[in-house]
Amino acid sequence: MSSPFPEGDVAPGPRVVRAFARYLERTLDDADAGRLELLWHPLATPSRAAAVTVRVGPSPRWWDDLSARRARAHLAFRGVAGRGPASVARRLPLAVFDRWDPSSVTPTPPGFDVLAIVTTFNEADIVDDLLSRLRRDGIRVHLIDNWSTDETFPIVSGRAAIDAGVTVERFPPEAPPAYFELEKMLARVEEVAHRSGADWVVNHDSDEVRQSPWPGVSLRRGLWCVEQFGFNCVDHVQMNFRPVDERWDGTGRLQDVSIWFEFGDHHAAFRHQKAWKPQPQPVRFAASGGHNAEFPGRRAFPYRFLLRHYPIRSTSHGRRKVLTERKGRFSPEERERGWHVHYDHYSETSEFSWTPSSLHRFTTLEDLDRRLLVERLSAAALAANPFPGESVDPPPETDPTA
Repeated sequence: MSSPFPEGDVAPGPRVVRAFARYLERTLDDADAGRLELLWHPLATPSRAAAVTVRVGPSPRWWDDLSARRARAHLAFRGVAGRGPASVARRLPLAVFDRWDPSSVTPTPPGFDVLAIVTTFNEADIVDDLLSRLRRDGIRVHLIDNWSTDETFPIVSGRAAIDAGVTVERFPPEAPPAYFELEKMLARVEEVAHRSGADWVVNHDSDEVRQSPWPGVSLRRGLWCVEQFGFNCVDHVQMNFRPVDERWDGTGRLQDVSIWFEFGDHHAAFRHQKAWKPQPQPVRFAASGGHNAEFPGRRAFPYRFLLRHYPIRSTSHGRRKVLTERKGRFSPEERERGWHVHYDHYSETSEFSWTPSSLHRFTTLEDLDRRLLVERLSAAALAANPFPGESVDPPPETDPTA
């Protein structure tokens, strides 16, 4: 694949565009899926040979549509680069063309089997909504409960009794553990995934909502499209939604907790390869803290799916979860490795609330693209992401956010 950058790694344009191009270049190179084309003239026509073309500069929609037809390409996304906190000086319109048009993919077959493996502890307020959302999308759910002390396990057991697409177990099976040992839980995820017989598995926390990168394309449909495009792994961009008021009463949809979010700011936030096609050999997942699915021949799709994370849903919920249910349960051995430190800054005086002015607003994917296209597709150019927008590979000791 030819590089869009000249010798000496001197690239034109603002940092955010360079980071995005570097991210795409690396991903496409790893997948052997073709070359990246970076066009700095808004009226330039994409090459027919490019797998992905990023065209920088303002252009009307009719011209983008015409360019796509000329290049026999798909106008995948239109938005803006440079409006995130990492680059506020320049705001450049982008048009992204590619060879992966979800509307051209054959209908998702009824037998396409996606399994979400959910690990949980004390999530009774949201677990029923989680099950309903995934099952509506035709996704099977296997929930691994770490001996919750609330109603989580009875709720899931009740659903499993009437829905063969829901199964549940307690882990460890013999008795409640003294500590939450993440690596052992993830080793169990590895085992379940390998023996599942599913076409795809998704390691899915109970306080998350997953979305494909395309508006109107469901998670299950998105995975089917990714497979038809020739990829077997999906990365995610993490968006942590924060409460700005006390309206969450423990009922309703998880998406209704808040519309305000911030991107992850820890190095562990920039690698979330948490959906993959099971392989003949077990996929290694636990050693990275559940951030990096490792297997020979891995081909990660260039555009990241959305991982909408709702770890704290109100002040009362945050106090209970962080101060009572989590901080004292973390494995001392895993903490010595640098895991489970994400709640260390919370104390009895913490408010567990945020102000909207410090966050990004989420309404629709199209609106998000108008402000944060590069960030939501790639996580490139975010403040804590290693320049030039590439995830660390292999990842360092990570801090998995519960």
